[in-house]
Amino acid sequence: MIKDDYNSKISKEFLSVIKQIKNVKNLRLEAFTLIDKAFKRFLGFSSSFVNSVSEKDLLNLMKKGDKIQGIQCAIAAVFLFEEGNIFYEEGNYNEAYFRYSKAFSLIYTIFSLELECELEGYKELSQEIANAMEKFEITSEDQEKLFYFYKSLGVFSKAEDYLYDLIKDPQKKDFTENNLKEFYSDLLKKSDEDLIKGNLPRNEILEALRA
Repeated sequence: MIKDDYNSKISKEFLSVIKQIKNVKNLRLEAFTLIDKAFKRFLGFSSSFVNSVSEKDLLNLMKKGDKIQGIQCAIAAVFLFEEGNIFYEEGNYNEAYFRYSKAFSLIYTIFSLELECELEGYKELSQEIANAMEKFEITSEDQEKLFYFYKSLGVFSKAEDYLYDLIKDPQKKDFTENNLKEFYSDLLKKSDEDLIKGNLPRNEILEALRA
């Protein structure tokens, strides 16, 4: 109960800060100042420090003991994402991509390791971050991560799209052929409701397997 109350309090504070950041996003300095204060408030690190360390080192900073904390990964990812949005709207795409990529790496870790994350609305926020990655030409490694991300999130049509994108990469042919069959087989075990919610109904899966 104490943990639930604490996480609820953190979620409310976090969402309030995000709202403030979005409200002043057109005021560049104020927005970055808010984000920097938020990094320090929720994670204990400055924005410049978070942006300067490697993704591997950043994940180590998200640990409590030996365990990576999903809620900290999500919070850091969203703040990086908001910084990226400011740079993107300014047309500074290199800085935007740098932050989007780092944010997605944190989000991907939550889903790939099936970490517990009590942050309210983190799945919707995670999808916003993934969508931001799609504004850029991404590597096959990122495409592979996006496939696993959308599969874990239950957005099966998007996961399928990335598998077919990977088929175009000669070095990924074995991966995609094996994973495509496994992907469809796994989906057939799910309920019709889940498949429809994931925008990939059973009849389309069966049709793809027959092709």
